[in-house]
Amino acid sequence: MDVEALVKAIAAEVLKQIDGRDEAPRVLIIGEKTCPKCQAAEKQLGDGHAFLYPDEDPGPKESLRRIVPYLSIRHMADMAAGKAEGPLMEKVLTALLAGHPVEVMEFEYKRYADTAPEGLMRLFEGQEAALASFGLSAMDMTKRDTVRIRKPLVTESDVAEAGRRGATELWLPADAQVTPLAVESAKELGITLTRG
Repeated sequence: MDVEALVKAIAAEVLKQIDGRDEAPRVLIIGEKTCPKCQAAEKQLGDGHAFLYPDEDPGPKESLRRIVPYLSIRHMADMAAGKAEGPLMEKVLTALLAGHPVEVMEFEYKRYADTAPEGLMRLFEGQEAALASFGLSAMDMTKRDTVRIRKPLVTESDVAEAGRRGATELWLPADAQVTPLAVESAKELGITLTRG
């Protein structure tokens, strides 16, 4: 690896940590705090996240993951037509208009995949595709055994994020530099570091 590239990668990582960007990932759950689906969303995402709700001020930082725990058929149809009914859907539309992606944990229509007529399912799938083009897409709910990183410098926070995603193996570039804390964290979490 080029020494200059390594120095730049180390400097970028140090600045990132000084700026506080290494704090717990912030998640705005667009729903009611008392809603069972919102509580299930918190549980699904797990510890290591700072959860916020629409009535809380997220502050000036834009590093915010936006999640809708459940999108009903009616709200999906409205959103696909560019409409928002109610304060929560207005929050979703405002985020999309500002260019922020929004993730959906569960689309209601998928519950009826085995019983709904084919034409109706195609309609709903078309609406989901339209929403994805707006920036509203299904959240990846799969846990991965292997996570790939394409960074020249792998830190403890990279290993911790892989652990949160359920990884047991972390693939690194052949020439990546790994900090001692990252190696120690991988051992503690039972994550194998593999170069390739």
